[in-house]
Amino acid sequence: TVLAPSCAHCGTQGVALKRCARCLQTSYCGAACQKAGWKGHKKTCAPQLPLGEVREILNAANAADDWQGVLKWEGRMEELLQGQSDDVCAFVLAAFLYAHHLGMQSTGNTDHALSCVGLGERRVDLLGKMQRFRDQGEAMCRHADN
Repeated sequence: TVLAPSCAHCGTQGVALKRCARCLQTSYCGAACQKAGWKGHKKTCAPQLPLGEVREILNAANAADDWQGVLKWEGRMEELLQGQSDDVCAFVLAAFLYAHHLGMQSTGNTDHALSCVGLGERRVDLLGKMQRFRDQGEAMCRHADN
């Protein structure tokens, strides 16, 4: 079942929705709902920037233990991962994983722990695939040397 788009604040469906001009990800039925929902939305609202700039921001925020600065970009995680090398994907997943770890330590919010589990499983799966490729490559090199 495909859900119809709804207002991020009041949940109204079936009306013309307007997207947040900053992130273009969240929709509202009008200015009143956007204003009312801003307090919660601003925590995750991030402008649409080129992926290279987002990666640089993640790097800097991660290095500074700015977990909130990293998590602002979590809504674009799939876009950040798409078409990237396994090493880049592992870095992006690790940045979000570490940010949720710091967020849980800072706030005690268990939602961060749940996010850590999901991101951790995805990263382990990715790293497992990377190791299998490395193992296969090494085996092929050993075989070629014989």
